[in-house]
Amino acid sequence: MTTVFGQDVTPEDDSAFGEEPDIGLASDPLEPINRVFYHFNDKVYFWVLKPVSQGYAYVIPEEVRICVRSFVKNLLAPVRIVNNLLQGKVVNGGVEASRFVVNSTIGIIGLADPAKDELGLFPKDEDLGQTLGVYGLGEGIYICWPFFGPSNVRDSLGMAGDFFLSPVSYLTWSDQGAGVAVQAGREVNDTSLTLGDYEDFKEAAIDPYVALRDAYRQYRQKKILDVAVGSESMYNHSVGKN
Repeated sequence: MTTVFGQDVTPEDDSAFGEEPDIGLASDPLEPINRVFYHFNDKVYFWVLKPVSQGYAYVIPEEVRICVRSFVKNLLAPVRIVNNLLQGKVVNGGVEASRFVVNSTIGIIGLADPAKDELGLFPKDEDLGQTLGVYGLGEGIYICWPFFGPSNVRDSLGMAGDFFLSPVSYLTWSDQGAGVAVQAGREVNDTSLTLGDYEDFKEAAIDPYVALRDAYRQYRQKKILDVAVGSESMYNHSVGKN
């Protein structure tokens, strides 16, 4: 098993680490505005999200934080199941459904991941942005959303669609404040497990804005082509991204 950006990749995926897919030149007519929002998100990360996550990590043991991340991932299984099926990946959709059943029962409502650890059923991550890409919809212009971070027209539409597939959305439908609190809590928990990733990425970049934009586009293209990738931690460094 290989570890990439803190995420496990199955041995059969190792062959996918070949030539980078051609993503072409970025369509970024909103660059002046995008740069403003990038710097805003950067400040939110360093001034708010990072210190809160550090304090959270100091108080909450890592094992508990991993359980929280696993619980949320399990809760969002319908998003992955539906998008696998929409892409015609019936077997993968079945794997995700099986993972949900196993982790919700043996894994105690998703706090553990026996589906992966004991049965070798690895996640088949798909979202509506990827589904639209598989059906041939281009990425459109690059967008850096305040709080949500890097995206594009296609992924923004996909994120909106996935909102309606997420059980969390319906559980907090009548209380938007609770929805924001849940998302912020998830972000703090996830960030506490990836502290340092964004800092290292930024330090290595000549122009962090361009580096983040190009890395995000490469990452999303790999996801659409089913090339092995790591986590989104360095692309998502602000509160709000699903």
